[in-house]
Amino acid sequence: MCLNTGFRFESRGKTKPEISMSHSLNDPRRAWNAGMQDDDYVLIVVFKQGVDSPVDLKRISPVHFISVKDLRGAFADKRVSITKPKGVEEGSEIRVIWPSAVANEEAIVSEVSPRRISLAPLSGAKRQIVQLSRSKGAITLVPQVRLNDKVEKNQIVAAVVPVRLALTRTANIDEAVLVEKLRSIDLSERYAAAKALRYRGYLIAQAALEERISHAQEDIYVQLEAAAALAAHDHLSGWAFIEAKLCSSVLDVPLETQLETVIVISEIPDEKSERLLIAVLRDEHRDEELRAGAAWALGQFATATAATALVDTFNSTALDIKTEAARALLKIAQPQVAHLVEMLKTSDPSKRDGISWALARTGKFNLADILPDADDNLRKWLGYIMGYGKKNLNETDVDAVCQADPEVYFAASVLWQILASWVDDLTEY
Repeated sequence: MCLNTGFRFESRGKTKPEISMSHSLNDPRRAWNAGMQDDDYVLIVVFKQGVDSPVDLKRISPVHFISVKDLRGAFADKRVSITKPKGVEEGSEIRVIWPSAVANEEAIVSEVSPRRISLAPLSGAKRQIVQLSRSKGAITLVPQVRLNDKVEKNQIVAAVVPVRLALTRTANIDEAVLVEKLRSIDLSERYAAAKALRYRGYLIAQAALEERISHAQEDIYVQLEAAAALAAHDHLSGWAFIEAKLCSSVLDVPLETQLETVIVISEIPDEKSERLLIAVLRDEHRDEELRAGAAWALGQFATATAATALVDTFNSTALDIKTEAARALLKIAQPQVAHLVEMLKTSDPSKRDGISWALARTGKFNLADILPDADDNLRKWLGYIMGYGKKNLNETDVDAVCQADPEVYFAASVLWQILASWVDDLTEY
């Protein structure tokens, strides 16, 4: 939701440029437009995944805004393409596609006619011709560009529904509108309003938010967002609700609800949130999935307290907890480098692996400063840090390690050779 205008968006990241949504023929909760209203917008944007990381995504298209009202109209008029279900079991999903055409390259629109669109690529490549008649004339695409427009690669240039690249701003919504939406019969309206009030602040909504968390039939997701809005403004009723959900046993509060509570409080930048998360992380009697979730959430708190709590998990036997703790530590490592270096020097050897992993990917410190009085275990981890983190370390500092401790330098150089080889990451199939 846009906090200024109240516009709501369903964002769909794609690997190929098309207007498509998953849909269930049997379960209304999984319909393509479940929870959406006519004045909402679907966002279509194409991404290319990076080679090194599943979360390294590059946007390779404009952001396309399409109104839900227009999508519903085309769906009702059967101006769509529908894939067959993958299986016959109840609830199996299909895919609804609203036919469209995209620019293959950055180009200038050189022709727009009732039959076709012609695009002249700026690269000098072959002209692209977009035919507007589809499915043997049963569907006709409508041009979304004009003559002489400059279009981006993967931009939708014709479709069965209107496609915008920008929205006209309307008047700002006020708090009274959000309070009204808190009492809507529509679940998604109540959820969005509760979430928006957390970030907008409020003068008149406290009673309405407290009404939501005390309503026995209210959806738990709405209750948690209402409680978070209150807690973000330090109202005791909000914190009490959150603590009750997070600190109860799974017999009283389902694990799914407790995990959602972890996510919600990770978004409240408050010492109380951090303290609650650390308590869950350190409690060995809590579910391991919940503790791993708490570790993940602490990646939102760049403090020495959070860093220490995460490091304390590295001698845990639960791999999932240690993994999430290491990833969270990396997120907050940069402002905590001096603290992490000190912990690397003084911590139990069983905790040095996670610290070393984060420091190797962060850099911004001098390894040579750690070498004096380093025990044998620490020297091995310094070799790891220098081996995997060479690009994050100052070259002069690396040379200083060569002079101060040739064995550490040699260990690092072995890693450099392995990592630079084409066989690194090679798999059997």
